[in-house]
Amino acid sequence: MGIIDTLKKWKRLIENYLMYRRSYFFLIIVLVLMLYLYPSFHEVYEKKQPTDTDHAERCLDDHITPYDLESLEGNANVRRLHNWKDSNEEDNSYLPWIGNGHLGLAVLPRSSVYIKHPDAKSLSLPIGWSPLIVPIAHGTKREAVATHFPSGIVSRYQCYGSGLYLSHLIYSHRSRKEVLIQEMKIANPTAAPIVLTLDIQVRSPDKLLQEAKHRILRLKEEKSDGSLYNIISGVINVNKEQEVIGIAILMKNIPTSIKIEPHRTTSLYVPTVVCSDFMKKGEFYNKKTLLENKCIDIMKNVTGISSSRLKQEHIDAWYNLWNAGLYISKSKAAGALNGDKINATLYYVLSNTLLNPLMDRSNGTTATRSYNSYAEGCYGGYHHTLQAVNLWKSLKVIEEVNDIVSLWLLTLEKQGCHKLIKTGAMGVGQAMVLSFGGFRFSGQHLEFKIDPKFLHRDYIFRRIHYDDMTSINVSVTLQDDNKAQLGVSLDKSDRPYYACDGGCNEDPVQLGSEMTYFPVKLTEPITSILYVTPDKDHMELIKDTLHVHKIVEAPAYDHHVIALHRHGHHLGGLPTLFWASICFLIVIFHLFLFKLIFNEYCDKQDKHRNRYGKI
Repeated sequence: MGIIDTLKKWKRLIENYLMYRRSYFFLIIVLVLMLYLYPSFHEVYEKKQPTDTDHAERCLDDHITPYDLESLEGNANVRRLHNWKDSNEEDNSYLPWIGNGHLGLAVLPRSSVYIKHPDAKSLSLPIGWSPLIVPIAHGTKREAVATHFPSGIVSRYQCYGSGLYLSHLIYSHRSRKEVLIQEMKIANPTAAPIVLTLDIQVRSPDKLLQEAKHRILRLKEEKSDGSLYNIISGVINVNKEQEVIGIAILMKNIPTSIKIEPHRTTSLYVPTVVCSDFMKKGEFYNKKTLLENKCIDIMKNVTGISSSRLKQEHIDAWYNLWNAGLYISKSKAAGALNGDKINATLYYVLSNTLLNPLMDRSNGTTATRSYNSYAEGCYGGYHHTLQAVNLWKSLKVIEEVNDIVSLWLLTLEKQGCHKLIKTGAMGVGQAMVLSFGGFRFSGQHLEFKIDPKFLHRDYIFRRIHYDDMTSINVSVTLQDDNKAQLGVSLDKSDRPYYACDGGCNEDPVQLGSEMTYFPVKLTEPITSILYVTPDKDHMELIKDTLHVHKIVEAPAYDHHVIALHRHGHHLGGLPTLFWASICFLIVIFHLFLFKLIFNEYCDKQDKHRNRYGKI
């Protein structure tokens, strides 16, 4: 009976609690609403005025918002700087960098112009000097640097609590390798004039440049009597007994301060030319004048062109490189490689490569060899580079970027792409795209060598050059049944092209501007999953030389693998709230079941006691 009395006691306590549960529930709702609405009421009643920090944050957000969509597509990266003198070490964004294979610059505090060491593959040799303009103003400041990969332009934005706004547009010209341009715009929306002090970030070439000399000269310009320019020259020891790099720098002189009238905008246009030459030690005195005159001639040519035309030249050259590339569907799996890292890596490798080194070596004339002669044998790796984790490491600081660029170029060179790399940035970009999918030019055809087990995401390989007149697009799309499907189209062509899928057991299919689709097939022994060629007879011969004895369609991928990429977990696309609700309902059901059992047992004992009491 003691146990029954204890249970009855707890039953009465629970019943008392249930009597007030509605009151408790109502009280909880009121408290939640008060906590939720308190900040809004507090702001209204307190009439809190925006601070300078709020103004600066809002201004900065307005100017970097246009990069949001580009960032989602992997075409841009934004790094916020809390202080120009000290970058945020906890920021995991990519290095804001400009480069064209001849000179490079990280748009960050204490950076320097970098050139290429004779024994290096990347722009890793600092010259101890930077052309970056540092405006000095007082007040609360917020700052960000945005890198736009397709155009090769870095934009720097500075917003002050007072309303002062500065934007810097910086690029190293893609097709004029010695030229670096800064465009600076200063807006003063206040009612009072503002005086800004201007300085160059790094003025210490003597730390690395031996025998550094500095002088000021005046160059005549078409639209003015002339402007003052700073010219610096010296040599850099490259750790060889008899070899040095001669450097000449020509930069437009900037005022030490600038006054911006109320409600006015002022602009600065600062071109810089950096010339370098590899020479034997002791030759610099004889070649110094030649280097300086070369810089002067280039500067005269640059200043004779409008700034808008010069920038458009640069953008067109970069976009021409960016036409070829890779789209990959976004994966939410932990540690997965996504489009932003791929595009950033592609950008850094291209920005460390000259546009057309063959033209430079041949004094303005290019060889007439066909594209096929350079591309033959590229890419020869057994696995596509998307699975090579060492090629996709952090890109936060200049040392990491240099390591990745060097490793990429070495990998491509050793995998049969050495001829293609020598053609310059366009060839390097093509070699990287080929390596992404394991494509290979071999024996009058292009083959897609990727292992089908890696095709559990969507891919689009853009503008793979087959020859000088033909570009091919190849897509991999996951269907509703979780099977991968290949698509091939011609972006441009001067003759018919044909394709066949794994094993080439079917008749060749002529390609066109619209996508032609093929299933992914597995063969024994393993062969490529796609072949493309303009020679139909050659396509017929491929079938006889593959010697496969089994061809089957690739099976569907496991649902949990696809769910992991699409949703970040194996549970599918249902939101977390759904699963939390399911758990809550299960708990409620068990509590209700416990209550039924408890009431049934206790009420039964009470009924028996009352019945016997009446007797």
